[in-house]
Amino acid sequence: MVDELHATKQSAEALLSVDYWRRICPGLHIDDSKFQASRLERRGPEVVDRASCTDVRQRLLDEGFAALPAPSLRWSIDVASLADAAQCLERHGWPPTFLAMYDEAWAMALDASEIMKEATGNSLSMDIVGFLVDPANTKGFSPHRDRQPEDWVPRGMPPQVSSTFKADGMAKYVTLWAALTDANPDNSCLHFVPKACDPGYSKGDTEDGDPMQLCFPIKDGYQNIRCAPVAQGGCTFHTHRTIHWGSSGRPGYRGRPRIALSFGFSTPDFEPPYFNPKSLPFPALGLRLALCSAQVLNYSTLSIGDVKGWIALAGGMAGCPTSMLNFLHKLFQRQSKAFHPTYRKLIAGKFVEVSLYRQKTAPKLAAASMDSTEGGDQGAKDLEHGAEGSTPDKSAGPKREPAPIAEAESDEDDDALEAMLSAEKEHGEVLFHDDFDMLNSGDGGEGWPVPGGGKRKKRKGDLA
Repeated sequence: MVDELHATKQSAEALLSVDYWRRICPGLHIDDSKFQASRLERRGPEVVDRASCTDVRQRLLDEGFAALPAPSLRWSIDVASLADAAQCLERHGWPPTFLAMYDEAWAMALDASEIMKEATGNSLSMDIVGFLVDPANTKGFSPHRDRQPEDWVPRGMPPQVSSTFKADGMAKYVTLWAALTDANPDNSCLHFVPKACDPGYSKGDTEDGDPMQLCFPIKDGYQNIRCAPVAQGGCTFHTHRTIHWGSSGRPGYRGRPRIALSFGFSTPDFEPPYFNPKSLPFPALGLRLALCSAQVLNYSTLSIGDVKGWIALAGGMAGCPTSMLNFLHKLFQRQSKAFHPTYRKLIAGKFVEVSLYRQKTAPKLAAASMDSTEGGDQGAKDLEHGAEGSTPDKSAGPKREPAPIAEAESDEDDDALEAMLSAEKEHGEVLFHDDFDMLNSGDGGEGWPVPGGGKRKKRKGDLA
């Protein structure tokens, strides 16, 4: 039986209460002014010494990735407490990314910002993601680059890969990946392809070539792959162009899962911060909830091509009904005006893509649904009509009569359509022409997965 704290049982009003999140993770702090003040007052000692930052910088320039061992880092929070909290969140149906609801995660982001400022000069972009890998049922992400031209060109950047690096050679986007538990080959750890072995790192990927095959034209090339195990409290770094992945781990492993929290750091011209940095270091509760919800949607397209990687990110929410994704989207919409336009556009696109895909695979997804959808529907109702003490955002698209939540399939179509129309209205351009036609015609569209065959179009440089 689903417990009363489970994600599927919650309304929007409940999620905006600090009491709810404290009940899930009583060992952490949330919107706690005393805790926040204590962390700001303790900002004396460096998180890591300058020599280590210099080493990280040089390795990023030379190889595209780096690592720091746990003993060299002095986090201002107890890393183990975040790992425990991630498992508490999982038991109640929440992805590990919802660690960002808690003050400790933002204190860690502040620590990470100090490291990255010294090593790269980049600033926190708010691209915060949690991972929980249990080798018995999931694995890390499959081989990929964090950013391709399809990601940065819509933000106004030239398509050339060279434009995504600074004059001194440092990447304009770098990730710090912090291990909240030990990460090793048994429970999954990160693997990297060094820059020198990757023709597409600086030149870009070809339209029809497999980047991994180009990296390893002969079998000896596989010896260049670097495994990066780190103990609890250690961290790794990689640029947006570094091919990396999380290993599968040992199927018979019975130890603690691999839990991690990653933070993206960027220059404003490459990827603007998702919301105003003035809200840092401890954003308001509603802003945190909107970001966590949007980040799950941001990575939900993994469910199309990397199911086990999606489980590592989404946890118990991986098999959720579409009503829960709609609920997350509405939670984001409540605060959407606080986010940068490019991020709003990104989330609208991801939500529409996954919604359309789920329509074509509805029978399979229904078989993998959660134990209960009651909370998702209740939350959707609250957000449709405005939870007590809240004001719905009436500017986020054309006004329409609310669809009955009980009409699940119709409501899901309406939510996807409203996301399309809202994004197009805001940006003054047609963004989803083919998607709109597909939604109204019921046709899977060229390149989209449909029952019985077909595939979604590959992006340039997609990794096998």
